[in-house]
Amino acid sequence: MILTVVMVSVLTLSGWQVYRLTSGRSSLEDPEVLAAVTTRTLEERVVSLESRVLTLERNTGLVKPKSTGKIKERFVQLAGGSINTVSWTKIPGTEFSFDAALYGTSVEVSWEGWIDNGYGSVRIYDDTNHRAVDSSELSVESGVKSSFYSKPMSIWRGQNQYYIQGKNPLGEVSISLPRLKIVTR
Repeated sequence: MILTVVMVSVLTLSGWQVYRLTSGRSSLEDPEVLAAVTTRTLEERVVSLESRVLTLERNTGLVKPKSTGKIKERFVQLAGGSINTVSWTKIPGTEFSFDAALYGTSVEVSWEGWIDNGYGSVRIYDDTNHRAVDSSELSVESGVKSSFYSKPMSIWRGQNQYYIQGKNPLGEVSISLPRLKIVTR
């Protein structure tokens, strides 16, 4: 008897739910249900979703957190010299080794110096990987002592050996006070 009453009650409640669905009024259109589901504005829900997505992206490594530290500049003094050649040639005594990883994970490296006689081209050559360093080549044609500044260069990973190369179709190229500029974030 109790079993029969329970079954009739369940079937009756199920019947009412089926009637509500077939009558065109779903439970999401019910104002009470809708109010319970959407207690926040659309903007608040979007902000919440963006925050959750950002957290998931950080946890999976897709997005790295912004650095909170200040920008630091360091300089590494290099040796200068001169050479008289029309093709790229190593300037004697300008060898150095460098590893950007020693300065952190977010590192930009550029270089600067002076071309004393005002004519010529200079660049940094990666002797370890046998290639000119991308964005390191600079030329001056002023006729007077001129400074030069490079854009951030493409320094390859690892402890590599470098030297400065120069050329000048008009004669000698002379470089003084060259240095690496290392910016870390």
